[in-house]
Amino acid sequence: MRAILLILALVATALLGWYGGATQSSGDNAQVSLDASSTESPAGAQNGPDKSGRPIGSTIRCRGKLVPASGLIQIVAPVGSQISELTDKSVGDEVVQGEVLASLQGREVRERELDLAKARRSDALKKAEMETEQAQFKISSAKLGVEEAKAAAGKIKIEQQKIQLLERQLASNRSMLTKFRQIKSNPTTSQLLNQTDVEKQALVVAQLELQIEQAKLAVEQARNSAQRAQVVAENTLGAVENGLKNAQKAVPLDSLDAAVELATTALKLTQLRSPIPKAKILDIIVREGDSVTNKPVMVIGDTAEMHCVAEVSDQFLTRINLGSDFPVRASITSSAIAQPLTGTVITKGVMIGAPSLTDPNPFAKVDRHTGNVTIRLDDSEVAEGLVNLQVDVQIQLPDE
Repeated sequence: MRAILLILALVATALLGWYGGATQSSGDNAQVSLDASSTESPAGAQNGPDKSGRPIGSTIRCRGKLVPASGLIQIVAPVGSQISELTDKSVGDEVVQGEVLASLQGREVRERELDLAKARRSDALKKAEMETEQAQFKISSAKLGVEEAKAAAGKIKIEQQKIQLLERQLASNRSMLTKFRQIKSNPTTSQLLNQTDVEKQALVVAQLELQIEQAKLAVEQARNSAQRAQVVAENTLGAVENGLKNAQKAVPLDSLDAAVELATTALKLTQLRSPIPKAKILDIIVREGDSVTNKPVMVIGDTAEMHCVAEVSDQFLTRINLGSDFPVRASITSSAIAQPLTGTVITKGVMIGAPSLTDPNPFAKVDRHTGNVTIRLDDSEVAEGLVNLQVDVQIQLPDE
């Protein structure tokens, strides 16, 4: 029992000693060295300018992680769908925009649905085209009927001219008949003509009168028939044209186009493609044949430019002033990096919340709150192979 108590006392003494040293260098997840006059300031934080003439003040110590500048892009699929085919590329390989990363089960069915929608649209268009050709033929026939009706009106004019000619003949023969009668009624000239000649001339006049009456009656009947024929032909033409318009409207082209578009969209959803111009595959979470859960299928990102997102304690976040004449510089270290990385703070978040990164200090506050600060790295080559690596960050503030 005494041995156990002795061991516990030694452990407590060691922990208290470690905690006392730790609180002098870093207290919370983000710590500021406020004693700028001390020659033992953490991370070399001291008063006065650096080599570039930039005044150096206090240093904020915090935790961060390395991420692509464009962020981590999670490729997701509908929950419950099944992966039928994955890209043959591995983690670390590059992909371009539009490149297929995975295919989902049921793609063949979606392809057939699209083919069926296109076939229905094509059949409807062919049927409409056939009906249009038939309607065009009927329209041509109806127009021909209208022209024939107009031609009949032209024939009536010729018949009227014939009537005018007959009327002139009638007038001439009537004049001759009158002269014959005058000659016959005059005693001195009555012997010059026979009564038969007078009667023959009267018969010619009567025949001409009858022909004229018949011609006028025929012209009137032809005129009425032509008018009726023209009206019928024009009505037929209008009915055929209206039928053509109604037939064209009857083709459900809008709904067929919508069906094709819907089938095309459904087919596109069976393939997961890269959404950005250039990226690397950072993680492949599923395998062929797996059913999709609420987790992403894979994670990609453009690692050509890397950033460090640091979580700074809310009590020190206001000390980072990005509007000053000198850029806010930062130094990033980790046991996974041979040499420290450097960078410049480019953005400061306005959302405050619980930190997402773990603090290695077991005595750190559990109720601390932080805000995100983005640091653009001077050299991304080292960091592009260490995405999501948690690092220690020292943000050097200009002297206030």
